[in-house]
Amino acid sequence: MSSAEDEPNRYDQPLPADRELLSERRRRRRSWHWRRLLRGRVRPLLAAGLAGVLLGVGGMAWQAQAGPFAPDEVCWGALSRDDLAPLFREPQDVEAVEAPVLYGVRSLDGPTGNCQLANSDGDAWALTARVHRLDDRAGDDGKWADEFLSARLTPLGGGLLGMASDSRAWLAIPDGCIGRPGHLDGPTVVDIAQGSWISDMEPRTKERDAMARMVVKLVNKVSADLGCTGTIADPVDRLPKPARYTRTEKPDALCGIKGLTVGGEQKPTKYPVITNGRGPVRTCDRHITGSQPKQRMMTVEDSRLAGIFTRMALDEGDRVHSAAGYGSLGPNLGVLRTRCQTGETVFLVQANEGGAGAAVRTLFPRYVEAEAARLGCGPLKLKLPRADGRR
Repeated sequence: MSSAEDEPNRYDQPLPADRELLSERRRRRRSWHWRRLLRGRVRPLLAAGLAGVLLGVGGMAWQAQAGPFAPDEVCWGALSRDDLAPLFREPQDVEAVEAPVLYGVRSLDGPTGNCQLANSDGDAWALTARVHRLDDRAGDDGKWADEFLSARLTPLGGGLLGMASDSRAWLAIPDGCIGRPGHLDGPTVVDIAQGSWISDMEPRTKERDAMARMVVKLVNKVSADLGCTGTIADPVDRLPKPARYTRTEKPDALCGIKGLTVGGEQKPTKYPVITNGRGPVRTCDRHITGSQPKQRMMTVEDSRLAGIFTRMALDEGDRVHSAAGYGSLGPNLGVLRTRCQTGETVFLVQANEGGAGAAVRTLFPRYVEAEAARLGCGPLKLKLPRADGRR
């Protein structure tokens, strides 16, 4: 997906065979210095005495990154207080609690780490940053996909495997840094989350841009600490407008897909939100009320994400037969994994309300056929299990 113009985003140095992050050593060295605390007309003896006291308790201040000795940079030294300003009322008072990013013999599942940010006044808009490998065994096909593949998120573009919204953002660590995920694995990502993950409110572009910048800075810092070369450029200038409700949906073109319908000519009463911009997924969330959509239709176009849906495609319902893939169909979910020109692809239709089985059963094969045609890997016909559950 990369090109010459994407050169700033490319990583050419492979990961050493066994490496643990060394950022803790650097950050301990720069987290604070007593000279910064003793400005003005303070006598040398007083300075020396204060320095001794501070050195005695410095470990505790560093561990929590709280109070007057908190460093200017947080989350593994990647984010400045200015980076936090669009998201926190009092960025100078934000406290950080971190678990360092570990890799090598101390982590069997790739780099792992987390960072929790919150205002000292108990601000409910806390932010959590994580480094972890996506894995369907950990349920990343479910809750993680619900949140981080939502139609509210905008693809970062530029060949990057990542997305951002006003409350969620994620970005995969480049393949050249830690290797490309296998057929059954997902990529290693840095993700950040703030507040409720889906809302029926209109998107906030300023916060979306801040989240995009933050996740790029986090990935650059984690990658550098892993010993990888290259940096990812600020993606904000190329981001399209955030996705908004589509108020022109036609009854014979649900989610903007011509020919997709559940039957009848009744005009839809609920408007969908559809991913805006070309990226790893195209998601259509319909009937959004509160915390989640009542209906989702999603196409996972990037093969690096397909691995996290393997278990779902095999085990979530009765087997769906196809000459070009495999999948399953349950009362509220239909999923098919197949191969298109771009690689492994996943088609998904999901309902988050009771009594939607008939709609899912009707929409699923039509959606797969329409999307396969759009991607150029059709015709793709499915043989569904019997409605009574018999094979």
